[in-house]
Amino acid sequence: MKKIIAVLLTFLFITNCGYTPIYSSKNFNFKIKNITKLTNDPLNSNIERKLKNFSDQSGEKIISLRVDAKEKINILLKNSKGNPSRYEMIISIKVEITHGLSETVNQSFEEKFNYNANKNKFELKQYEKEIKDLLINKNINNIIIYLSKL
Repeated sequence: MKKIIAVLLTFLFITNCGYTPIYSSKNFNFKIKNITKLTNDPLNSNIERKLKNFSDQSGEKIISLRVDAKEKINILLKNSKGNPSRYEMIISIKVEITHGLSETVNQSFEEKFNYNANKNKFELKQYEKEIKDLLINKNINNIIIYLSKL
């Protein structure tokens, strides 16, 4: 009987905690008019696609973005044979934001992640893709937060 009451109270407490996802309401006060990529590579295209999802068509502020994204993989450690054993992936995004009549702001966003090497090259490439998506999403979140504060 005590277990049933404890489970019921826990369920009631959890359902009434007021949790709401951060971006669920999409109450952004900006509209992204256009996004210009400096290079036409998959990284910049991926960032452009993700940024367009956060644009509010009825937003008060009209913003134009110029995006330049770079990916870099550094070797941090090598084993005794000289093979890499630890890597660092860096995704940096430089954004030129034009809002209002002619206000231009340059902002840089960068995320890093360290990971161990894998002997299976296919699994390593798949893991690197996952890391890249994670770092892009973190950078996009930082850009959206920055844009919403303008």
